[in-house]
Amino acid sequence: MTVNAAGRGMPTNPRGPSDISLQEFIEAVGSAEEPHGAVAAAAVAGSLGSSLLLTVAVLPQTRSDSIDHRTKLIEAAAVLSSVRLQLIETLETETAVKLFAARNMPQASDAQRSRRRDAIQLALRASAEVPLEVMRLCARGLKTAASVAAHSARAASADTHLEMSLLQAGFEGARSNLEGKLSSFIDATYVTSVVDEIARLSEETTAAARAAASSLEVPPA
Repeated sequence: MTVNAAGRGMPTNPRGPSDISLQEFIEAVGSAEEPHGAVAAAAVAGSLGSSLLLTVAVLPQTRSDSIDHRTKLIEAAAVLSSVRLQLIETLETETAVKLFAARNMPQASDAQRSRRRDAIQLALRASAEVPLEVMRLCARGLKTAASVAAHSARAASADTHLEMSLLQAGFEGARSNLEGKLSSFIDATYVTSVVDEIARLSEETTAAARAAASSLEVPPA
């Protein structure tokens, strides 16, 4: 993310987005000069969901206090820790700078225009990869949430609902941002591959959310 002249953007030098305060982050996301604010917000929502879900996975009590349930939650905790870290790392990607540079390349001749077009498409792909990666990570978090919901103590059900909502918000925010970029691509094969992956990830997250919700239902007395 970038810093504008007034210093309101997301600082990357000497500090990165993961190093700034919450207030600075919120102000930067709301800045008109910040082109990737929506993706950053989606990544943070997903990382918050993963982090809070991690606290449930490491609770001493499980659904049945069995070794199998404890093992499943230990595995889930490892996945969630990785997802949280990777979501934070997506905030560091400097795609906006690359795209700005490509659009400002010379275009006086056909050769220059061709090079500029190719550079823009390459930068756009890098830009699209960020929300796509946020979607992948949030989907992984939601699938892990299904395991946590099935094996964690019922007393943590309310917390698990919140964490799932944050992961879903991160997924939907990234998907909306990515879908808005697709019309800028000239490579139809690439667009088709992205659309197919969006559909697959959406199906996976829907199934995971339903499985988790089913596990969180309180059985009749």
